[in-house]
Amino acid sequence: MNALISTGLGGSGLAGWVVAGAVVGFVAATLLRTTVFRLSVPSGEPPRTTCLSCGTRISAVLRCPRCHTWYGVPLVLELVTAVVAGLLTWRFAGSPAAPAFVFIGVIGVALAAVDISVQRLPNRLTVLLYPGLIVLFGAAAVSSGQADLLLRAIFGGLVLGTAYLILALLGRGQLGGGDVKLAGGIGIALGWLGWPAVFAGAALGFVLMAVVSLALLAARRITLQHSVSFGPFMLAGALVAVLLSAAVPTA
Repeated sequence: MNALISTGLGGSGLAGWVVAGAVVGFVAATLLRTTVFRLSVPSGEPPRTTCLSCGTRISAVLRCPRCHTWYGVPLVLELVTAVVAGLLTWRFAGSPAAPAFVFIGVIGVALAAVDISVQRLPNRLTVLLYPGLIVLFGAAAVSSGQADLLLRAIFGGLVLGTAYLILALLGRGQLGGGDVKLAGGIGIALGWLGWPAVFAGAALGFVLMAVVSLALLAARRITLQHSVSFGPFMLAGALVAVLLSAAVPTA
């Protein structure tokens, strides 16, 4: 895949896209912080409704209105999302597909945060990817006059989602339903870019997980009995594949 992406924009124009993307990512993560905090509970439990420190009902965006405790680690979610969104707008500056990729980037960081915290990928976020991506990529297909890209994106989601479903059935609990649903959403985004991106993104998720797991084992931070969240590696692999993929059409 070609890592040198030509956007057709000057330096100032490209910088404007990156800054706008980072701002959108930061604001979106700020609005999602309470949702991430609510959903960061073990599988099978209802969403969290009260502050962990004082028991006050959750009603604010960032901090408890009574004890002012942050919902989660301060600013980490916002800054990581801003970086991801900035990278994606750099990659897709001038492309009608930019909103779709920023959308999955924002939701992806939120999903990774929940998965790292409690090892689950909540339906409320994974299922949201499907209508959001189809609508945004549909708009991009109309804008660029290339409906075939939308069809390929949908097929990419079906193929990757089905592949993960088969792996989940054969893996006896190694992959969960959340991983399967996330794979379908990732497949839609990678499918827009082409089949090489789909295969590369899927493979990179497993490679990254293997490398990190071996490093943690060598450092004795985990044992062979530990379960490692796979969602963040799926998303990281997809991000790398997207950033290194060939250029997409612009409007």
